[in-house]
Amino acid sequence: MATIDIRKNKAGEITGYRIRACVGRDEQYKQVWRTCTIARPEGLTPKKEEKEVKRIADEWEKAQKDEYERTHVRSDKAKITFKEFVEEHWMKDHVKTPDHTPSSIEFFEYTSKMAIAYFGDRKKLREIDVEAVKRYINHLKSTPTKTTGKPFGATSVKHFYGTLKNILNYAKRLHYIDSNPCEDLSQKETPGRQKKDIDFLEPSEAIRFLQCLENEPLFWQCLLNVLLKVGLRRGEAVALQWQDLDEKNLEIHVNRNITLNKAKDSEETFHIGLPKSKEARIVPVSSQLCFMLKRLKKEQEEKYQAILLPHAFIFGNAEDPYKPVRPDSVTTKVRRFVEKNHLQNVSPHDLRHTAASLALEAGSDLKEVQELLGHADPETTMRYYTGISEQRKRRTVEGIEALLSANGK
Repeated sequence: MATIDIRKNKAGEITGYRIRACVGRDEQYKQVWRTCTIARPEGLTPKKEEKEVKRIADEWEKAQKDEYERTHVRSDKAKITFKEFVEEHWMKDHVKTPDHTPSSIEFFEYTSKMAIAYFGDRKKLREIDVEAVKRYINHLKSTPTKTTGKPFGATSVKHFYGTLKNILNYAKRLHYIDSNPCEDLSQKETPGRQKKDIDFLEPSEAIRFLQCLENEPLFWQCLLNVLLKVGLRRGEAVALQWQDLDEKNLEIHVNRNITLNKAKDSEETFHIGLPKSKEARIVPVSSQLCFMLKRLKKEQEEKYQAILLPHAFIFGNAEDPYKPVRPDSVTTKVRRFVEKNHLQNVSPHDLRHTAASLALEAGSDLKEVQELLGHADPETTMRYYTGISEQRKRRTVEGIEALLSANGK
């Protein structure tokens, strides 16, 4: 994006604007800049003037970039290696940006290292064709890893392939390559996610889970009820603040998500960002759950001997309510809870699946479940729905069989 600097005369009056923009990189990969100065538009209000200057700057920047791309011979595009492009362009300019959470950056760093290790330092970016991509996929599927002695599973192969496709898509956008060879793979050749049953609690199992939960501290009763009955993600639940609870309308506003920041060079433990779908959403809560949360707030205020401000976390740190509890502590708690009570082995995410299954049992349609869970892609909801509906169909035919057997006696 172009930068705009105000130009003034000695009297302090605005006379014009200086526009500066990066139009590309030279053969040494150094940024190439262009600059121009425009006169101040006349007869406009300050707001309209600001808008007009930005429009002029955007059009000028695009024209300069197009001109540079058209006239500049980029010999480096043909010579750049895969490793060099990944580390100096894709990682720096595309991955390590405010758009990605620390955990996402860590994921891309790990999965891209696998591609770099396979293609090596000297493999030219433009030398990676369809055959090279297929061989990379086959290598992941067949080569034993050092840690397990077994090849990667289907889901891991899909992640590694997805990162390679992302890298080559970015290279195509920047005109380093003419096409992405991943796009020429057939559907059969494209790695797919490992299919597995969606784990969730049946209604009777969920009832027993909640009964056992009554013996736990109110803090954990509330948190696990939110996971099981509302279907929030683990990170969304621990990110809730008291201002997000609308007691009057019996709603929770899901505005943020917390992930662990595992970066070694970072002092922060958490990253607080938008929910996974990148959009906030509002989910309903029952009057019973709302009452339970109000009890929790009263208990916390008595503990801290202070009125909690709206931005205090509902599931705050034991020492400081204005700091959230660690997301991984929720997983640890659920694991210990089910072991202690000899319950079905479920994770916090399985409780989220349970919320979806219970919603479907209660008569909700697919769109309603998608909105409840906050899935940006309806296909994600469909995967859950398929696993759940298969069991529902099984119970239906077993019910028919039982009915006919009873009438035949």
